Amino acid sequence: MDKEFLPDFSGKCISMSVVDSECCHDLFDPHFEYQGGKLFIVGTIPVGATDSDWNANQLGAVAWSGVQNYVLFDDLDAYVKAVAISEAFQSKNSDR
Repeated sequence: MDKEFLPDFSGKCISMSVVDSECCHDLFDPHFEYQGGKLFIVGTIPVGATDSDWNANQLGAVAWSGVQNYVLFDDLDAYVKAVAISEAFQSKNSDR
């Protein structure tokens, strides 16, 4: 893929569904990099991206070829609000 046609996700937060993975992969301030001849989307894993936050604030990368779909948040605050809504919904519905 030609670099001039790649989207600019600077300052945004992306949540991606990846082939053969049941969880979403979330990155803040992502950018594209070629590594080993493959295109990756690389960014910082935000707090709240995993239940235990074991990898929060670490550099993460996802092969762009494996991304099935994604949701793009305007910024980290919008992502944090969406995570809170999701957690509240799951908590409310787990009591049933």
